[in-house]
Amino acid sequence: MSVENITGLLGGLGLFLVGMWLMTEGLKVAAGPSLKMLLERWTNTRAKGLISGFALTALVQSSSAVTVAAIGFVNAGVLTLWQAVWVIFGSNVGTTMTGWIVAVVGFNVNIEFLALPLIGAGMIVRLTSPATARGALGEAVTGFGLFFLGISVLKETFQGIATAFPIEALAGGFFQDFLFVLAGFGITALAQSSSASIVVALSAVSGGLIGIETGAAMVIGANLGTTVTGLLAVLDATSNAKRVAAGHLLFNLTTGAIALVFLPGFVWLADVLVTADFVDPDPAVILALFHTFFNVSGVVIFWFVGGRLVRRLERMFTSEDESEARPRHLDSTLRDMPSLAIESLLLELGRLGVITREVTASYLKEPGERSAYVRRRLPVVSQLSEAIGEYAADMSSRRMPDTLPDALAHLLRALQHYNGMMHELQGLMVYATAESRLPDKPGQALRSYRLALADFLLSAMPSLGEDGEKLAASGVEFEENYQRIKDAILFSASRGDFVHLSYLDDAIREADRIRRIAHHAVRAAMRIDAAQTALAPAKTGDGGAPVAEAVARNE
Repeated sequence: MSVENITGLLGGLGLFLVGMWLMTEGLKVAAGPSLKMLLERWTNTRAKGLISGFALTALVQSSSAVTVAAIGFVNAGVLTLWQAVWVIFGSNVGTTMTGWIVAVVGFNVNIEFLALPLIGAGMIVRLTSPATARGALGEAVTGFGLFFLGISVLKETFQGIATAFPIEALAGGFFQDFLFVLAGFGITALAQSSSASIVVALSAVSGGLIGIETGAAMVIGANLGTTVTGLLAVLDATSNAKRVAAGHLLFNLTTGAIALVFLPGFVWLADVLVTADFVDPDPAVILALFHTFFNVSGVVIFWFVGGRLVRRLERMFTSEDESEARPRHLDSTLRDMPSLAIESLLLELGRLGVITREVTASYLKEPGERSAYVRRRLPVVSQLSEAIGEYAADMSSRRMPDTLPDALAHLLRALQHYNGMMHELQGLMVYATAESRLPDKPGQALRSYRLALADFLLSAMPSLGEDGEKLAASGVEFEENYQRIKDAILFSASRGDFVHLSYLDDAIREADRIRRIAHHAVRAAMRIDAAQTALAPAKTGDGGAPVAEAVARNE
């Protein structure tokens, strides 16, 4: 191969990749938040997820961009695992549009008539409207022109190579097909773009350098290579994001296996159909059809096994937090035995209480350093709380002995209080710096109030059976301390000690959030104690009445 051919290959591929990059980036900027909105609103069913993945990939001409976006949204909790895998499957079909554009338009375009004017017009728009959606659209148009220019250079280069290369040397065979699968995979992994491998394969086939079977093997490799981007994106991601990447890998391995199995048969069928004038004899069109065929086949297969796949994926990459978020005591087989079911509910609610108090106390002790820890633990509390709520709701619809409905009602109220604690904690995190802006005396009082609640949450209070009157007295004490801190802050403000009045508002709101957390913590413990008393009156003797009265007075 001559130096001219090498420079032609490198230059054509470079033009193509720059064009793809400009198209993708320009369209992403021009679309604005449309990508996020579409993924959020149009992925609640399998069909919508497929359509969204297909449409977005066809629009931005990059399955990698859509894959990384889907993984990012799973990381952020915007998409569920179920939604994301169907977006990924749709994206795999959407990436076949690159092949169709190249085969139908790219090899038949007059460069002087279309590509070069697109480059010029796009850059004029880009330069006259910088940092705007219109300018980004101009950037995409320029990329479109470079895209076709690169294709033209690659096709001409491969035609030149084909005239000097013995085509019989690439006659086919499993070993050669496997090598071209690796070549397609390697180019895609290095360029981070399956389109690069696909356009090389289409150009080589169209230029007569390789046959359809060899080109198809390269397309299979390109399809497998797209998984590299997703795998790199989840190296330090959440477990759910890793599951999405694993689902992408399984889908592409499956479609690749299907394509390899049917490859000889497809080549034979294509030859028959071309001979009978049923399909276009253009080898690039046949290759684009093959790429679409095996990706659509994969979607059809996973349409029926997708549910089992997601369930299997959910058991993979389980983190410690996810394990903790799963109920350990709730047993569906006990629902027909209410007396045992409510005991298991009490135990699970006790677990939730320990986690909730630990997370809250951790933040109260070190507000500045523990914010990230709290955000990581919030989903644990949320998921466990949801599971407990569903179990309790199912129990309430069943017939129960006379003593159980009251106990269940107390447990449901305790659950509401734990949820209230986490809600107030999230609100408190907004005012993390308010305390540091206070004058010395009220600042020290607010700090002591915060630390006192942290100690209270980590004290002996969490144990079941805590004396209801003692808990009620603790609640009253926190209320009285809040009033004293509020008075101290207002007194300090009346003396002009505050630099800005907004600091005054923030300080009072922070104190109020702490007071509300204390309120919910005390009421949750009292409700659990009342539920335990209702379940075991023989153990508590006359103690049940004072507990119930204390709860009623302080709720």
